[in-house]
Amino acid sequence: MSPAFPLIAGALAVAWLAPTLLERAAGRVRDPIAVLLAWWGSLAAVLLTFVAGLVLLLAPAGRIENWAEHLARHCWLAVRHGRLPAQDKVVGVIGVAAVAVLVARCLVVAVRQWRSQRRSRQAHQDLVTLVGETLTPERQPVLRVPHRTPLAYSVGGRRGLLVVSAGVLRLPPAQRAAVLCHERAHLRGRHHLIVAFAEVLAKTAPWVPLTRRAPRAIRLLVELSADAAAVRACGAPAVRAALIALDGAPHPAHTLPMAGTDVSTRLHRLQAGPPGYRTSARVALPLAAVFAPGLVSVVGAIICCV
Repeated sequence: MSPAFPLIAGALAVAWLAPTLLERAAGRVRDPIAVLLAWWGSLAAVLLTFVAGLVLLLAPAGRIENWAEHLARHCWLAVRHGRLPAQDKVVGVIGVAAVAVLVARCLVVAVRQWRSQRRSRQAHQDLVTLVGETLTPERQPVLRVPHRTPLAYSVGGRRGLLVVSAGVLRLPPAQRAAVLCHERAHLRGRHHLIVAFAEVLAKTAPWVPLTRRAPRAIRLLVELSADAAAVRACGAPAVRAALIALDGAPHPAHTLPMAGTDVSTRLHRLQAGPPGYRTSARVALPLAAVFAPGLVSVVGAIICCV
């Protein structure tokens, strides 16, 4: 049996099984960055393992560097003489065609989303700049809008923007500082870009659980990461009180609000104790995610050969 089939099967198995394991890890691992790295490691590993399997299906033995030429020759023989290639070549061609379609679809979705979000972001920035008041004229300005309800959110882009309402400025100083620390952590970590990329993958391949469930999980993880940054600067009680004060506040699309995602889960995590940071978790968990498709492939090959 060709080693390509276990690789493809391993990639597909991880793509279907990994989301449940990663979501459980998000509830048990105290460091959200470790789980976030594991999500992206799993996405990359599944794609690379699947592509490696296709290359092995199509590459001539001993001449992998000339696999494209070999594939073209098989296709020409099939068209010119009506001679079908071997079964593994047929599967490989279908797989390559599927990957090519997915790559093209991903590029189209990414360009459309980038243009849509850029227009929406620019229009919103123009609006809040007109009606708001600039509190800090720094690289990441803070704008105050005249709204009684406590609300705060950050807008991504080349020059990030942090918007707070007049209601936030009436909060106690510790809570107000926690809100600003949380939103600045989003801008500093490029969380808007991370979430947008996950949304592009989900729209590209919505039938794959690993990509379909990634946006919601990654949104929670970036919020937990921003909460952790705010806790380090202001303390857990201030962050909890700020979350409760801003819970249910409105926010525009394509922004990351202080209290817009899984507030109850985040409050429970904050009540359980301050977020932890362990280098071992940030290394071990992503490595396990990266090597998972390969390990599943090896196990599958051994079972089939026994």
